[in-house]
Amino acid sequence: MSETAAEKSFGVLEDGSRFNVPDTMSVWEALITPKSWKSPGTLIWIASWAMVYFTGVLYFAGVLPKWFFFVQFIFWRLAYNIGIGYMLHIQSNGKRFLAAYKQCTEKYPLIRNLLEASVVFADNTEYKISKFPDEFNAWMLFRQIENVILANDLVSYIVLSLVCWSKMTLCATDVTVSVIGCFSIVFALWSKSDAHRVIGDFAWYWGDFFFLLDKNLTFDGIFQMFPHPMYTVGYAFMYGVPIMAKSYSLFYVSVFGHLCQIAFLALVENPHIEKTYNSAAEPSDDEHHRNEVLYGNSEHGESYLEPNELVVFMHFNTFRASDWLLLLVVAYMTVSLVFEVPAWVYVAHYVAWRAFHSVFLGYILTMESREQWFSRHYDTPKRAFNNWKRMYNSSVTITNYSFMLCALKLFQYTVPLFEDTQSRIFLMVVGVLLISVNVYVSLSVYDTLGDYGYFYGDFFIKDVRPALSYSGVYRYINNPDTSLGMAAYYGVALLSGSYTVLCLAILSHITVKVFEAVVEKPHMKKLHGGDVRKMGGLRTEVKRRVMESRDEYVRKVKKLKEKLDDKRTSSSINSDNESSKDK
Repeated sequence: MSETAAEKSFGVLEDGSRFNVPDTMSVWEALITPKSWKSPGTLIWIASWAMVYFTGVLYFAGVLPKWFFFVQFIFWRLAYNIGIGYMLHIQSNGKRFLAAYKQCTEKYPLIRNLLEASVVFADNTEYKISKFPDEFNAWMLFRQIENVILANDLVSYIVLSLVCWSKMTLCATDVTVSVIGCFSIVFALWSKSDAHRVIGDFAWYWGDFFFLLDKNLTFDGIFQMFPHPMYTVGYAFMYGVPIMAKSYSLFYVSVFGHLCQIAFLALVENPHIEKTYNSAAEPSDDEHHRNEVLYGNSEHGESYLEPNELVVFMHFNTFRASDWLLLLVVAYMTVSLVFEVPAWVYVAHYVAWRAFHSVFLGYILTMESREQWFSRHYDTPKRAFNNWKRMYNSSVTITNYSFMLCALKLFQYTVPLFEDTQSRIFLMVVGVLLISVNVYVSLSVYDTLGDYGYFYGDFFIKDVRPALSYSGVYRYINNPDTSLGMAAYYGVALLSGSYTVLCLAILSHITVKVFEAVVEKPHMKKLHGGDVRKMGGLRTEVKRRVMESRDEYVRKVKKLKEKLDDKRTSSSINSDNESSKDK
């Protein structure tokens, strides 16, 4: 919600009434604004900051042990994710925080007076509870509480990082990790500052849990580049700082902290966003026709898709024979681990399935796109597509599972360059993180494309008008399934500790990109022509910013040249005048 200081913001309550929302101050603005220094709320969180910093002094004085600082950070992190999360949850579901505010201010006048003294606006508006609706006042009380928690969450992490810091030298390794760490900090600061620029204090401090603003939501900048940037790339520093500090313990607690934040997003924010902003729209005529064709009705008879299509093992149906057949094949593959089968057999087995999936199925799709080659071998297009679905999902499942079995067979605990236990655990944690990224991307892709896209329905079904969709993860990058969607392969390779598995992961990624270039892109161009987007949101935004910087640089250089030319001209005129006087 981009807004300028000159614009007036109006809040909207549930009953439709509106009120003027004054310009509030962020924590940073409160720190540099003298009039807020007398605010009891500001003084409280500054004092709490000082106490957390003082614990660091006590550590270096030999008073406090290192484990205390891990507990301290975990306490404030849980206060953030569980404490603030609970307050927002009860407010979103039943307005119970609002009810608690009313009860407290009526029963304890001291809280009312303290709140009025603590709230300071950026403009000259004087805060009086009686001048604003209860929803706004409850938000102000919430902000006084969360300011203390958020501030100490960050400060406790900074102190923990200093406590875990290892001595640095000027060797190449230390210089490299320092550059990585500094870049992650700068990138995280830029991400959060740009996110704050876009959404303002209202959304930054969860104002829409209490009331809404009479403004259209406009998400640009960093929101065009990454999903939920405050919770994703905004925490990049939590991965760079441990690398710079050379502390495995700090890295693990950073991962824990970030996972808590992701859980907060999934369990608190996203449900509220869905409930508040994503109202269900009435399906269009095209969507009605599409569903009738895909899922069948009295006119179309047999359907192309079922409501519970088997996707890997999701929607497994105990009364569907093909589901059981796939499960039995996977079970037989698992049993093979019991026997003394050479490792190269697992490698060859995976390569064969990868070739089947990328080459043979790619050939079928290419020929189907050109001349409906596969469908012509069946009496109806629907039967052709139903057979294709079973074959494709079986190939996806067995190809991925055979890679996992190969990694398990080639597992080795000792890895060159990562011989000690701490390094090996680090690799395994990174591997799990990569698998988690892949799971998120795959679910987002499936949520966007559905069964129709998962099974390449646009290659087979001619009765449905193909439509381009750039929602979900597609908003940020093109073809996420062939980029981030391969992260799990590298994660499994790190877990296995085998360079052979890593080579197989690279080979798999190459074949997937070739499949995209040879099979998918020509078909997309055939269906959509020039409507296919060339760049995703990430590349588009980066290009826009680069072009803006270039134009700004050209403008400044041009302005500087004009000034220099003016000086030369004036100096030339002065010289001519002096020459005339001499004559």
